[in-house]
Amino acid sequence: MMLGPTPALRRAAVAGGVALLLAVLLGREQLVLVGLPLVLWAVLALALRFARGQDTALAAPRLRVSSQDLEEGATAALTVPGPRGMLTAATIPPPPQADLAPRRGALAGEGNLPLRLTARRWGRIRVGPTHVLIADPFGAFRAQQQLQELEVRVVPTSVVLDAPAVVPTPLGISGVHLSRRRGDGTALAEVRPFRSGDRLHRINWPVTSRTGTLHTNATFTEQDTDVLIVTDTTLDIAPAPWAAGDAPTSLDMTIRATTAIARHYLTLGDRVALTDLGHLIGPVPVGSGPRQLRVLTSALAQAGRADGLLRRVNRIRSVRPGTLVVVCSPLLGEEVIAQIGRLVAFGGDVIVVDTLPPSIGEVGVLRGRPVQAEGVDPLRCWPEAWALRRLLRQGTIAELRQAGVPVTAWEGPSSLAPILTSLSAARTAPRRRRS
Repeated sequence: MMLGPTPALRRAAVAGGVALLLAVLLGREQLVLVGLPLVLWAVLALALRFARGQDTALAAPRLRVSSQDLEEGATAALTVPGPRGMLTAATIPPPPQADLAPRRGALAGEGNLPLRLTARRWGRIRVGPTHVLIADPFGAFRAQQQLQELEVRVVPTSVVLDAPAVVPTPLGISGVHLSRRRGDGTALAEVRPFRSGDRLHRINWPVTSRTGTLHTNATFTEQDTDVLIVTDTTLDIAPAPWAAGDAPTSLDMTIRATTAIARHYLTLGDRVALTDLGHLIGPVPVGSGPRQLRVLTSALAQAGRADGLLRRVNRIRSVRPGTLVVVCSPLLGEEVIAQIGRLVAFGGDVIVVDTLPPSIGEVGVLRGRPVQAEGVDPLRCWPEAWALRRLLRQGTIAELRQAGVPVTAWEGPSSLAPILTSLSAARTAPRRRRS
């Protein structure tokens, strides 16, 4: 980055020198008053530059950010570097789905320039290109450069899911889910007489001293399970025009529900995998622990927006029987419904989370609307069209529930609690024996 003389310095040097030369040649003292200030200003600017020992070449500045991974609503500090003692001005175009402070992204000052970037929506945010102008205090030397774009990944908001630590079919040999099988664990099943082979540390001494015979504590085995989260990113349905300005789209609801469900079961110690029926998120293999949560959130943050191209739905090859499968979808595609049927056929415990925005298809907005006449803008029929589409979708939801697939609308942290509780109760409920 080269600091070069400005046109003002050139004009001052040329005009001042010519004025002084003419004053000497013509003997006009008035020209000295004109040329001397200009020459003095140019000489002071050059002297100050050499006195500071600054080279004409400066290191190419780079836009710096405090963190390249943010959550929705979080703020990161941006820094436009500038040399000390030099005036720095920067202009950054406002990125979509983010807020800059200063609001217009234009600021000036001495040295480094601080900005704040607040993410409003998940995904990848590109900041820049940034135009930087550096000048000395006299404005005699300056340089300008355009900095490259900076990418920031925004992780979806992760709410704490208000759901019980129960699953329909626990798998594995260790975890927090109670099994019907007796074995090593911490949940008390019964107090029974001591048998050969029982562990001595499980002897119940209060009951033993009261009855006079050895008694031991029997416990239930604690197991973990496999959780498969299936996301439907084939469509991104925007909320109704009369909804709030920050109302989420169907894709927003799908990604946020996926993040909350993954965090909930990974915190419980379960194994979680991710499969996308669309093309925005790559498959995430099964894993557990904090590292798996970082991998999942990173994959969700890398997802981009739909480009409007129609693509085939990715088919799910197989699922381990007993796997808890949570499908997050607006339930608008026939192929997606077919994939839900395949998951049930594979033997998974399927739960569907409805992520269609609640403002879509509201029947209440149709009350009192006048009858549409011919020649009217067809966009005025938008509410009626979505109301009919939602009514047709209710039939699909009813068929899924008749097939034993519970469907719940995503309404925040408590969306899955009643379904998981009912599935667990149905698993342990007595069944009538067929003759």
